Amino acid sequence: MSMSFEVFPTKIKKPECDEIIKYSVQLFKEFMKKEKISQGIDITTREVSADNSVHANPLSLVAKENCYTVFNLNEEGEVYVFYHELTELDKEFWNEEAQVNKNVQFMKEKIEANLEIGYSWSVKRTMGQPAIVSLYYGYLAIAIAVITDGMIYSGDGAWDYSCFPIAGSAFEEEYLNIDKVRDITVKQNIEKWLDALKVLFADESDHSIK
Repeated sequence: MSMSFEVFPTKIKKPECDEIIKYSVQLFKEFMKKEKISQGIDITTREVSADNSVHANPLSLVAKENCYTVFNLNEEGEVYVFYHELTELDKEFWNEEAQVNKNVQFMKEKIEANLEIGYSWSVKRTMGQPAIVSLYYGYLAIAIAVITDGMIYSGDGAWDYSCFPIAGSAFEEEYLNIDKVRDITVKQNIEKWLDALKVLFADESDHSIK
């Protein structure tokens, strides 16, 4: 089982991995600084092709179906980014979602622009990933969305459904802002991961003192 953020670009751009890493790490470091967590971030990438061959340090984000880009964080855990060609089913999905989700109407122009472009990415983390990955991967989705002037959506519990779809730039203000979270499960998860990271940092600090 995995949880994912879906990223829908509104301008044609093949984001470079270095650009994504720089932006997402900057946001994550700002968050950790606010939480008084001091931990280095080192990210390596690889692309896995349809035949499972691996290409280290790809220049750009994956842009082929049945392939994916892996972002490895501190050799502790990984985030996976998949590329998807849109179909008529995606248009039908947004039409149906508009009946129950007021945010869809607000994001109508971006949705139409994305359908015209014809592709999206999903940013996934698998269950059991370490706390640092579980907190970071939303910033990876935000970076891709901001770079492509896109929007973000999730329907599988990755974040509070009530805010989706949302522009990547706006989600910067929502993500990991516990005061804005309505979903109790999401809120509890954030608190759990933060506590785990703070305990880990405290343990490492104690060890360095000894």
